[in-house]
Amino acid sequence: MLSFFKRGVFALAAATLCVFAFGASPAVSDTGLQNVALSCSDGTNLGLSLSPTEVMSLADAVAAMSLYPAGLTCGLNTQADPPSGGNPKYDHAVGGGNQFTPIPSLVRPCGVNFGFSSHTLDESPLAAKGTFNETVPGGCAGFGMTGELRVTIDCLDVDGRHADMHGIVTKATGSFENDGFMPNGEAFISTDDGGSFDRLGVAPASTGLSLDCGGTMNEAIVSQGNINVHDADA
Repeated sequence: MLSFFKRGVFALAAATLCVFAFGASPAVSDTGLQNVALSCSDGTNLGLSLSPTEVMSLADAVAAMSLYPAGLTCGLNTQADPPSGGNPKYDHAVGGGNQFTPIPSLVRPCGVNFGFSSHTLDESPLAAKGTFNETVPGGCAGFGMTGELRVTIDCLDVDGRHADMHGIVTKATGSFENDGFMPNGEAFISTDDGGSFDRLGVAPASTGLSLDCGGTMNEAIVSQGNINVHDADA
């Protein structure tokens, strides 16, 4: 769901981008679902069958990655063939945007850009693949609070519209290093695809309840952007 944006404006922009780039999306026979393909700069190539509402939400998340760059880019092909392998069911969590709330303690006046994409076969949280990135924009340099956080996701546990993720840090500089993240260390991420507001949190130690992936209870409201969480069982 969108945060602080007027949903109609952002959704229309994302939908227009998809239509001009790929054309109208074909529906899956007798289900009302749409076949889409998500591809990202980390090598993700994922075929999905989603409802039109979920397609729009995912398109908004992909568009936000470009509006608030954090080092991960994705594209959504809405003219995709049906997913291979008999339409396997994937859980996924995808998001992009900006967050002004301190994570977990430092004040960052310019906010933090984030972009992430994670997916796994339903009921297989430990088989997850994906990337979680955060970047303090260059405009914050005057405050001495620049930095980058790069995480390779290896666990995704989705329950409804909530997702907990675990990953290994590949890069932590500046303010993220000051927050306790370190290369080859752990990162615990939790996010909610909310009604009025999306929420996101990341921490170097788990305070979450997921038995598989851990997670964090320091979620805070996303200022701008969109997060899309899909539970294949929902």
